Amino acid sequence: MELILALKSVEAASLRRLGTLAACILLAAIALGCSGGGEDSDSNERLRELEADVRSLEESNEVLAAENAALKGEIETLRREQVDLAEALRAAESAAEQEQDALDSEAARDEQLAALEEGQIRIGERLDGLDARIQELEAVASRIESVFPSATEWTGSKDEQSLLPVGSALARTVRLVEESGGDIYLVDHPGREDRAVLVTPLEFVDGETPLIVSLHGFGGHSAYLSAYVPLHERVNTEGFALLLPNGTLGAAGNRFWNPTDQCCAGGKSGEDDVAYLTELVATAREVRDFGPVYFFGYSNGGFMSYHMACKGLPGLRAIASLAGTSYVEDASCEGAPPVSVLHIHGTADDVIRYEGDESKRVPTGDGAPAFYAGAREMVTRWSRRAGCDWPESPEPHVSLDLDRSVPGSETQAFRLESGCAEGITIELWMGAGSSHAPGYGDAFVDALLGWLLSQE
Repeated sequence: MELILALKSVEAASLRRLGTLAACILLAAIALGCSGGGEDSDSNERLRELEADVRSLEESNEVLAAENAALKGEIETLRREQVDLAEALRAAESAAEQEQDALDSEAARDEQLAALEEGQIRIGERLDGLDARIQELEAVASRIESVFPSATEWTGSKDEQSLLPVGSALARTVRLVEESGGDIYLVDHPGREDRAVLVTPLEFVDGETPLIVSLHGFGGHSAYLSAYVPLHERVNTEGFALLLPNGTLGAAGNRFWNPTDQCCAGGKSGEDDVAYLTELVATAREVRDFGPVYFFGYSNGGFMSYHMACKGLPGLRAIASLAGTSYVEDASCEGAPPVSVLHIHGTADDVIRYEGDESKRVPTGDGAPAFYAGAREMVTRWSRRAGCDWPESPEPHVSLDLDRSVPGSETQAFRLESGCAEGITIELWMGAGSSHAPGYGDAFVDALLGWLLSQE
């Protein structure tokens, strides 16, 4: 998606700049023709040169227009293939988090992953081809850059941007969020050899502008989550900053967060992601002086958002979790400070079930529960931490039409704010019929940001 946006932007800019420059040359030619004077031979020679320039630019315009028409079909094909790939990636995440016995066999699982890898390679080859054409168009635009300078500029240096690994999560995220119109920074983590994208609004208020940290799901990364829930598009209109980190890359090539205190939970490496995200937010504060901090997480990122709340991240005001919960065993959250919580979950989620799943046990054989709690259990836990009680049979305060794949106003919103610690709100959005990856659009982004930024 970010590649298509960049392609359209460069093509439009190139055609616009060439056309404007041609018009300027024509005006200059007319001026020379009408000026008269004694230098007839010089004027005529200059006029012929300008006319030649006009013809050259007209030919360039015609070439670019023809290429633009040809690329439209290629863009549409790529868009469809990217949608197919995104669906395949969500399916891969579902397969990775479900019970192993839900798969027909190990061979079927390998075949599924191999097919996905082939699709990624095919899309990558197509992207490389279009990326090369974009570079050619950028070269055309740069030849007249001194006449028509760019209206916006990436915060980092262009040399630094060109050094980002092509096709990496970082490079793809930068390209995607460039359309936000905000200031973009690359935040280095002091311990890990990685960087995160930080986007800040053009109108920034020191000590007040809030920061939202957005965490992707298992097997995804910051660019995929930004395409699915495009918070970056609202940084200027809503006045918040956005931090887009990436989890650890596992041996199987899937990025993930470790929302536990244990090493190697669920077969994953024992990365201390609490320390990582705490230090990353602190480093981002060295770039700009933020106000309150909010976490939003999808699936595995929702698990991690809850874990960050358990550990009491400094300045954390609220979390919102989509299709993510926490483990049945809750000892790691003892003594957690109260924060506002929004739990968003579909009743038809067959990956992280709305009602939870206590069927798994720790592999050590000690019988301790290892799997996850349900949606109602999560809001009950955090209500108690805020000194209030979640009712057994709550009544929804509003119904919302958020999921475009489910007809009607499918999401019932339950809210608990009276009796809780001051400034704390506990809310549950139950999506009747919504899956693990609901068909959300602008209405969801509006509602999510409206809730997060109201937790002052």
